[in-house]
Amino acid sequence: MAKKGFSRTKFFIDPKLQGRYMLTFLVPMLIMLVFMLLTLYFASQTIISTAGRIVKQEISTTIASNLMDQTEPTSAQYEDVLEQIRFKAGSFGDAKGLKKEFTGTLLVIFAVGILLVVVQVAMMTVFFSHKLAGPIFRFEKACQRVIDGDYNDVIKLRKGDQLNNLADLLNEAIKISGERIREKAEFK
Repeated sequence: MAKKGFSRTKFFIDPKLQGRYMLTFLVPMLIMLVFMLLTLYFASQTIISTAGRIVKQEISTTIASNLMDQTEPTSAQYEDVLEQIRFKAGSFGDAKGLKKEFTGTLLVIFAVGILLVVVQVAMMTVFFSHKLAGPIFRFEKACQRVIDGDYNDVIKLRKGDQLNNLADLLNEAIKISGERIREKAEFK
């Protein structure tokens, strides 16, 4: 017969601890999501303003180059200028310089955004890992002392550290084990 595998029956074993971790990761993720949405918003605003500036510059250049020396331009000259503006407006999206400028602007905005997100995630992982790694390190030291025969150690965790319930249980186990060993030593 095949062994039956592990089957999870409860998703929240320690709701307080798991809820705290869920909030600990959910809130920063929501902050990063808002940050990325703001980055997208500012990137789109930058693209729109850059496009508007380029169109305005192209129109001004076309008008200035065709009508600059004319004191009284004719309607044919105005029509020629309008046709050039229509042509430039139609080919606006195909301009290599425009695409290069947009791409450069977007790359800078997203690079800064990604850098800030990476820094935030790195800081979060260091901060949150201390809340768990610190107590685990302390438990290892306490276990080593018990192995060495010292039953007087008391595990004290920092405020905000995780695994306080386990620390209390280990303290109780160390205390009771020490008392039992002393009782057995007295009977010999």
